[in-house]
Amino acid sequence: MAELTQSQIILANKVAQRIKDLRVKNCGPVQMDFVKKYNIEKQLISRWESPIKIDSLSGQRRGRGVSLYTIETFCEAIGITLKEFFDDSLFEK
Repeated sequence: MAELTQSQIILANKVAQRIKDLRVKNCGPVQMDFVKKYNIEKQLISRWESPIKIDSLSGQRRGRGVSLYTIETFCEAIGITLKEFFDDSLFEK
């Protein structure tokens, strides 16, 4: 697997944060409420919201981010478009 650049890690973490923000907005702070409402496995939503971290000692990456297809699946579940997902100040430079 190719190494991610710092900017790619930042983008992946913004996507994870946006998923979490939208999940909280739609269902509140408890992941299980989202799981029950949208019939999505808890492990999936947990993974989708997990940021990529770099271990300070080993330098190894933990986490992997989500694909565009995963973002689309999330958007379809909550009834928004990809444009609406990315149309957020979080993604402004």
